[in-house]
Amino acid sequence: MSLHWTGQPFVDAGLAALLAASGASRLSDVTATHLDIAVRELERILLSDQALGIGLEKSFAKGTLSQVFPNSELVNPSNWSKGPEGVRAKYRTALKEDLARAKEALHAERGDRLCGICGELRPSAGFVMLRRDRFPLLSGAVNFYPGFLSGVALCGLCALALRFSVASLLRVGERGRLWFLHCPSDIVAARIAQEYGWGHFRRLIAANQPLDFYGDWRTSGNSGAILCLLCQLLRKFANQLRTIYQHGIPTVAYVFSNDNRGGYVEGIPVPTSILDFLQSLYLESVDAFDQFERELLRVDTGRDKREEAQRARFVATIADRIVRAEPIVGASLVEQRLLGGWIAHRTYLREVNGMNEAVLALLERTGIALAQHERGKKLIGRLERAPARDVRAVLLDLVREGVLSGRELAALLPPNEPTSAQIVRDVLLAVVYEYQRCNEVGESFPRLVGGWAIPEPDEVVRRLERIAADLIRTLPNRRQWIADLMTARKTAQIRATYLRALRSGAMSLVDFLFLVPLGDVTQAWVLRDYLLAFLFELGREAVPTDIELVEGEEGATDEVSVLAE
Repeated sequence: MSLHWTGQPFVDAGLAALLAASGASRLSDVTATHLDIAVRELERILLSDQALGIGLEKSFAKGTLSQVFPNSELVNPSNWSKGPEGVRAKYRTALKEDLARAKEALHAERGDRLCGICGELRPSAGFVMLRRDRFPLLSGAVNFYPGFLSGVALCGLCALALRFSVASLLRVGERGRLWFLHCPSDIVAARIAQEYGWGHFRRLIAANQPLDFYGDWRTSGNSGAILCLLCQLLRKFANQLRTIYQHGIPTVAYVFSNDNRGGYVEGIPVPTSILDFLQSLYLESVDAFDQFERELLRVDTGRDKREEAQRARFVATIADRIVRAEPIVGASLVEQRLLGGWIAHRTYLREVNGMNEAVLALLERTGIALAQHERGKKLIGRLERAPARDVRAVLLDLVREGVLSGRELAALLPPNEPTSAQIVRDVLLAVVYEYQRCNEVGESFPRLVGGWAIPEPDEVVRRLERIAADLIRTLPNRRQWIADLMTARKTAQIRATYLRALRSGAMSLVDFLFLVPLGDVTQAWVLRDYLLAFLFELGREAVPTDIELVEGEEGATDEVSVLAE
């Protein structure tokens, strides 16, 4: 009966390490001979002087390992009464018994007892009762586990796999919590265990240093460690890592503590879009990939303590947002500089946030035009200070300046998507800052290659464009009418301006009711701005250049004042 992934994170972590140590290519290929090879390697590592702390200042067995298995044969004080050899003898005996049970389960074609972990029928004689000291994070009192048992019954294979889990565990940092990546993929999981488990232990033994779990990430926070691991894996095993997102394999990082005083575990799902983003960025530019990791995920030592703490908080915040697949470009704007590089942010916006490439290209073009504009400094300053609700007004000025068209404004800020204003502002500033930096150092701005047509506008935008064209064609005093619409401060003034157009025959009653829907003040202001955008574009000669656009007073209080009038 072959081995397979169980879905139980700690058992699967052990299976990954067992597979890596055995020399087999897949779990289903593991034989009794492979089990012998893996057990010899586990015994060699955990019974080494460097693991037991013989002649060294620290003992991995009594220290760090006890956080995983609080009362294992290597930790139990009674086993140390006969010295290191007594401990080794106890561990070898227990490991030999587990190996025998595992082989029995592997050879049996069918058993008479169902294992609650792997779901297979195994021989009942090969089951063993485990509690928290040998199965991390189990919770229960002796004789009060399910069925009033003294612990949880595991088949021999699952019990043996748990012993190997130590080679799949990592540290968040040098003194951080323990964690591991649960990824039921033979290639990826075994690679992690081989490189950061077995390989790391062997290097420490060769240098005669006490064993410990790998944690040299030079980052901050749980998410930072996860992302740095993925970056390192991508550099070393890009093809293997690609299988995760190509086949939709669920990947979860588990940060945990198995302290006897109280356990802790946090599951952090890693979206496949993050893996896709990292892979795409690495393929597009290794330099951009390195810059992204260096500027957003690394915490360098040797800084002033205050600066280092501030940097650690920044990295932890960015990493958390990445793992949650949230926008990061705004948080990466620091002192009029874009950290992480534009290529990385553009790839992230496309792969993780789902931004259309045509919109990205439009944002690039708009940001560059803004940086080159003769009034650019003033417009950029307005954009930097603008809260999300005022971004539309700044972009409307860009339409008046001829930088944007009405349809392009609607593509960047669709009338029915007000929440997109913040990300548009952040991306525009990112492009501006990166363009300015490129000019300063003599580099070319890395623009998207190819011609991109903006998405077709929806019915609302097309209707506003048609109304604007009708007004430009039929209004008797276009310049004054547009000026009045620009300077309106209340919904009643907008309505009065439209009524004049209605009286003159330049606007229909249906369009009037569309532009100022009853009871919806906010929508009236939104539609006014997009109507102005098309008026600016289609009737540029009639647009007053000496009048500032009034952003108006939106909200319930304004509607109350309108009703009162």
